[in-house]
Formats: sequence, structure tokens, C-alpha cells
Amino acid sequence: MQLRNLDKSSSSKDWDDKWSSIFSHYQQDLRHAYYIHAILNPEERRVLELGAGSFRDMAELRRRGIDCEGMDFSQESVNLAKNKFPEFSKAIHQMSAFEMSFKDGEFDLSYHNGLWVLFEDEQIKQLAAEQARVSKYRMVVTVHNAHNAQFVDYFDRLKVNDPLYDIRFFEMDEISELMRQVCNDVVVVPVGKGKKFHEDLLISNGNTDPRVLRACFDESGLKYLDSSERLMCIGTLS
Repeated sequence: MQLRNLDKSSSSKDWDDKWSSIFSHYQQDLRHAYYIHAILNPEERRVLELGAGSFRDMAELRRRGIDCEGMDFSQESVNLAKNKFPEFSKAIHQMSAFEMSFKDGEFDLSYHNGLWVLFEDEQIKQLAAEQARVSKYRMVVTVHNAHNAQFVDYFDRLKVNDPLYDIRFFEMDEISELMRQVCNDVVVVPVGKGKKFHEDLLISNGNTDPRVLRACFDESGLKYLDSSERLMCIGTLS
């Protein structure tokens, strides 16, 4: 199954088939939800997750009292999510990230984790414009980190037998330039450093306090750029 370079008119059937087999497995890692909670500003009360897939992060943020909604292209992932999280079913939507039915600026902040790794620049520019349209203050784009050579090599080995790993990695300047097509400013935070580093060590020990995690981000800066799994890129819109 080919998952990369999808276009706006693509059927979601490939993803429907994939999510039926990986949905449960993808529920296990809630780190990105903790990261998003940590960076939220007081005025950012309504939040949207694009390409939610497992909808795990949306659900965790809602459990933490944040008004978060989620959307995904795959009807299967949406059905599975509504079945797993029936209490949040009204916040779970099926739609394309290229053309959403939400109003301009309907959400204070929007985010996604790994969505852009499936697309090339021209498609990303379209996705960025649409994400910016529905976001009032900031948009967050988390992508796989090309500065981490070991992580890139790991995916290169796995993608030979599993197209799920045939994804795009980004360097910091590359992703920042794409986001600046719609953002006034972009801050890059390397995240996903494993259990021996800062915020992931805290999380593994049960400390998911957003104030503590935010302080870790501020302290570490770009120190772990070459060893982090992902780049969480925070773009300011206004």
C-alpha cells in the first residue's frame, strides 16, 4: 500500500485498511498530548487536531479539560474513535485537511503530529494555508526530525517491508520556511528524546504537569536537535 504523496482527491480506502490493523496499537503513546498541553497559552481554549488518526491525543486533552476536537480523512479511523471514545463522539469529525468545514479562526490553536510527512512542498503549502485559516492564534506542526541520522536510518530499514515507514523527514530550516508561508514567526522545539532526556524522563516517571514540561522545553532549547525523534514547530499567526 502506498501512503506517501496523497493528493486532495485520493480515496481514504488505503488508510481505512491500515487503521483497522494499527488503531489499538497507536493508543499507547500519549506524549504528544502532553507536549501540546504544555505549550498552550491561557487564551488558547479551543483546540483542533488535524489528521488525528487514533484520536488518542484529542481524547487525552479532553480528559484534561481542554476543548479539543479532532478530524481525519479516514472514515474507518473516525468510526473506531467514536466507538472507543463515545463520550467525545461529537468532537470527532471525518473530513479532508485540504478543505475543512470549520469557520475561519474557529479554533485558537490547531496541531498535528506526522501529517505533513506524507506530502511534498506544494501540497504542504495548501495544507498550511487551510490550517492557518481555521486557527486564530497559533498552529503547531510536528514532523520527523532529519537531523537525527540514527532515526532516519531506522525508518529506512523498516520501510523496505512496511510502507507505513516510507515518510518524509524534515530539517529545521526546511520546515520553518514552509510554515512561514502563513506564519509570522516559527519556534522549533525538538521533542521525543527517549526516557533518558528531560521531559520524556519526567513523563515516564508519571510527571505530566504542563508547567513542568514547558519549563523543560524552555531549558533544553535546541540542545537535543541531533537526537530528538521529532520537531514540534509552533507558528504564530497573529
